Amino acid sequence: MNIFKKPLIGLFSLIFILTITSLSYAKAIPLSSVKVDTPPQLDGKGDDAAWAKAKGVEVEAEDGPEIEIKTVHTKDRVYFRMSWKDKTESIHGEKWVYNGSKWGVKQEKRWEDEPPWDADSDRFCFQWPLRDEVLVQKFSKKGCAVLCHKSERENKMYTNGPHEGSDIWQWRASTTNPLAYMDDGYLDHTNLAKKDEKDADKRINAAHKWDELGKGGLTQERNKKGKGPQWMAKASTQEPFLIKGQETPLNMSKVKKGDTIPGWLLAKPNGSRGDIDAVAKYDKSKGQWTLELSRKLVTGDPEHDVQFNDLTKTYHFGIAVWENDKLYGHTRVKKPIALKFK
Repeated sequence: MNIFKKPLIGLFSLIFILTITSLSYAKAIPLSSVKVDTPPQLDGKGDDAAWAKAKGVEVEAEDGPEIEIKTVHTKDRVYFRMSWKDKTESIHGEKWVYNGSKWGVKQEKRWEDEPPWDADSDRFCFQWPLRDEVLVQKFSKKGCAVLCHKSERENKMYTNGPHEGSDIWQWRASTTNPLAYMDDGYLDHTNLAKKDEKDADKRINAAHKWDELGKGGLTQERNKKGKGPQWMAKASTQEPFLIKGQETPLNMSKVKKGDTIPGWLLAKPNGSRGDIDAVAKYDKSKGQWTLELSRKLVTGDPEHDVQFNDLTKTYHFGIAVWENDKLYGHTRVKKPIALKFK
């Protein structure tokens, strides 16, 4: 069984419950970033000497795993290391499999007494409040709950106006990890009514945006055409991931029963969406992910990125973890985390 509790309720009910149970004020969890001369290497091992100088904190995601967090910084970059238990390594997001006559999505079993479902991905997310001092103060006491989905908002998540925003860092085992980065996005005040957007998923996620892609506009793209994949790897039909430049149009003459093809065509953005370096490794013997990431203290996008330009300040953030995207819900640490630079 997974370390995460079995999902007995749907996405929106789960998020609503997590929000309601988090409305009471909570003392922020202190986390100190130690300055180091030699930064850690981002390899997902988490055993560099720099990490030994940092004091980690352990936090617990509601209905989820305990997460250990450490952080260090240099004169121009900040580094984080997170480790958490996960008994299933989910890296095959929406992977295709051919059964001899048609394509289908690879099925993965999650629970002993439930049927398998479409292959999905493990995920980890940071959220930092932006721009508005009132929002920052509320966030420092309630964390993500001040922005989380509300039933009266149709379970949508958005800010209260153009003066508010949040910086969102999102790592996925199946799409960003193969290219060693973390998706950088943001939350704004977009709020679409049903009359404006009929598609519920698009309507509910309308305020979730991504930073600029940069030159070439490269990013991940669903590998789909009709009822099967659009591309296959030039090398073989057994490649675990499909990277932009390594793809070729699907050729069924080279496909046999049982072959699999990645569900996504991957490319790292050249712009600010790809400005967070991140590498994670899964330790099967421990059933554990270790994720290491790094970002410049100050970026060129102050409108959408948290700026660590005053190392005497405290920066609050929230974290959430997904055990398989298709569980349709995340578990988060209810208390905000207070980052200070030493």
